[in-house]
Amino acid sequence: MNLFGTSPNRVGWLVILAWGVGAQPDSPAQADSQELGRARGVLVEEVRNENPSFMVRIDVDHPDRIYRQGEEMRVRVISEKAGYLYLIYCDAGGNMVRLFPNNVEQNNSIPAGQHVQVPPPGGRFRLRIGPPFGQEVLKAIVSLEPIDPDQVIRMVTPEGVKGLYVEEMKNRPAEWAEHDVTTTTVPPEGATPPQGTVSTEPQAGNTAPPTTVPPITPPPITAPPTTVPQTVAGGPRRVGVFIGISDFLDPGIRDLKVGEKDALAMADVMKRTCGLDEAWTLVGPQASLKNIEDAIRTRLPAATRAGDVVVIYWSGHGARCADDNGDERDGFDEYLVPYDGRFADEATIRRTMLLDDTIGRWLQELDGRKLVVILDTCHSGGQSTQEKSLAKGLGDPVPAGGGVVFDFLDGEMERAKDIGQEETAMLASSTAMQVSFERKEGDLSTMTYFLVQQLSAQSGAVTLPSVYENLKRQVASYVEQAFPGTTQTPVLVDNMTPPFYLRP
Repeated sequence: MNLFGTSPNRVGWLVILAWGVGAQPDSPAQADSQELGRARGVLVEEVRNENPSFMVRIDVDHPDRIYRQGEEMRVRVISEKAGYLYLIYCDAGGNMVRLFPNNVEQNNSIPAGQHVQVPPPGGRFRLRIGPPFGQEVLKAIVSLEPIDPDQVIRMVTPEGVKGLYVEEMKNRPAEWAEHDVTTTTVPPEGATPPQGTVSTEPQAGNTAPPTTVPPITPPPITAPPTTVPQTVAGGPRRVGVFIGISDFLDPGIRDLKVGEKDALAMADVMKRTCGLDEAWTLVGPQASLKNIEDAIRTRLPAATRAGDVVVIYWSGHGARCADDNGDERDGFDEYLVPYDGRFADEATIRRTMLLDDTIGRWLQELDGRKLVVILDTCHSGGQSTQEKSLAKGLGDPVPAGGGVVFDFLDGEMERAKDIGQEETAMLASSTAMQVSFERKEGDLSTMTYFLVQQLSAQSGAVTLPSVYENLKRQVASYVEQAFPGTTQTPVLVDNMTPPFYLRP
């Protein structure tokens, strides 16, 4: 991808950009660029903010994010907060360049809550696909204060990551946010792609001649995970991750009875009846924070592409701690407890638990997929001794002046929807003010039991809303009988385009 056409040391697909505000009508389009070994891995893995105080989203105009040679691409970026936008591009050969701000336009301010389009409507330039072909990455970084544009590209070099990113960016997570989108570029059908050539294509009125550059040998690329998505011609895949923890490493965390059984039962029924192409189950010691991160943040994005279906299931403890970046309206961050989570001081909790901010950022990496998150967990407090023994929560103190609230991921998914990440749904086992119970029979958690029963007993296609309507009735009825004086009502946050089939 050649960025702005005239850069002499770039090869790839054609990108020519005008930003609109303050653009110079007759200026040649150029970009500052630098060839980087390990560029792709550094771009995706290192320049990340796991705990931002606001969200950023970048997207392209092909829903499947697949582009053939000669096609045009349009990019949109939106930020929850006003700031300064920096675009970095990594091509299929592992080469990287700072796309924006550039020599044509240096005004990179971005307003809050408004899409910025690249190229802008009526702009003088186009983004047209050329070789090399393969997976490519566009990353948007938005900072609340300006960053030296030259440092932005340096911070993602192998030498600069620790020198700049860790010291200057990682220690200030509330001040910046990022998001990237992976696209796939392919040659035209039936054609042999040219090697190492790229030309600019100005809009009418721009007479700049095409620019041709010699081939460049790309640096080695890190081998992808063992699980890879289907080919471009293949249909949607259905992939699931099932997490359940009953026994915890920290002796101070109360063990559960059926967390592992829940995950195994859900994985089994969804593999048998819901058409999963692949399912990964993490139970007990396997459900460490590191393994969970690897499954959700790395393996799922690598194994799927836009249009695929992803299911994430979790059964275990939930609790909350004080919000540290101002993004929670109630002043609390919710978290889930992995096998090796430690229920100690605030700093330890934030380091060893799975915060809603963190998993919310991970789920952004699945943008474009149809994503369903199923949570059979809760925050608990104020129950009787008998009820506490079967309630799935740590029972931390209720804040003065308010009830118990556990709205894990609710806010993050709604905020993600507000900036354009659609096709998501979350099925939770109880409302934010309720408790989720394990069944007295000791077989499964209450919601999971009735969900497994529905998927096993019904025939034909099953939609997510129909499952939810049955669960509301079944779960409420069981809990009222088994635990008199209490209620448990499943909740569905549904941003899917209907109908979404949990079982096709």
